[in-house]
Amino acid sequence: MRETIIVAGRTVLAVMRGSAMLRKTIYSMPIIILTIGAASAQTDSEELRDIKGGQTSFRTQQEKKNDRDIDRAYESAMKRVPNAEKKKSDPWADARSAPPAAGKNKQLRIVTGEKTVSCNADEVLVSVVCSEGAPDGAGCSAGSTTTGVCMHK
Repeated sequence: MRETIIVAGRTVLAVMRGSAMLRKTIYSMPIIILTIGAASAQTDSEELRDIKGGQTSFRTQQEKKNDRDIDRAYESAMKRVPNAEKKKSDPWADARSAPPAAGKNKQLRIVTGEKTVSCNADEVLVSVVCSEGAPDGAGCSAGSTTTGVCMHK
């Protein structure tokens, strides 16, 4: 269908309008193509059924045997290296300060007792936890275990 605009007796613009059906077909084609592509990506192909560890079934038995031999040779070589698993290299060991050794923290000490806990003369009790109920000062209700944290002054 041709639409013509006439102004003052002269043809100004002639526009060819396509049918609505043709326009809808053109717009729907990319959607159909993308849907078909997504559906075909989900199909189970015969050649790729037994994918294991990134190796497809296209590998021959000789190639698979060769890979196993290489893996075994690598593992045996790593066993022969002295202290291969024990030695941990830290390239930044000289740059950072050493962390405090475990068990050598003299600042805090955990104390436990029945009903009450107390700290040494050079320490202060900073926290109390009861196995049952709420703490009352440095102690707990009868029959519960009291755990406290003492801190060096």
